Amino acid sequence: MPALGAPKMAKPDNSATRLFVYGTLAPGEENHHIMDGMRGEWKPACVNGRRMESGWGVQNRHPGFIPDAKAAPVQGLVFISDDLPQNWARLDRFEGADYHREPVVATLEDGNTVNAQIYRVFASKRKH
Repeated sequence: MPALGAPKMAKPDNSATRLFVYGTLAPGEENHHIMDGMRGEWKPACVNGRRMESGWGVQNRHPGFIPDAKAAPVQGLVFISDDLPQNWARLDRFEGADYHREPVVATLEDGNTVNAQIYRVFASKRKH
């Protein structure tokens, strides 16, 4: 049993209801409207990884991201929504060939970790 106040680690569960965002899908960013119609909660979080000058987001000051457990944490948000499973195909189409969705472990502000999906950059020159 963890000590009182110790961060809880993510359990091996389905990440289908959580999305870690680090760029244009975040509230206040230019593509947040893509998230319209989904109810949910946004929580500050981070994922260890590297920003890459690759992907269509670079044009709008949003470099791509590659998860890397050995790299420094990158700040973002976890969107938690039961509506995500019905919207993955639409989000995948929006992200396009430059980004691949994969599971990742995100650390919330309180130190707890959650399993989430992330769109990691994939080498391509497609413009969005």
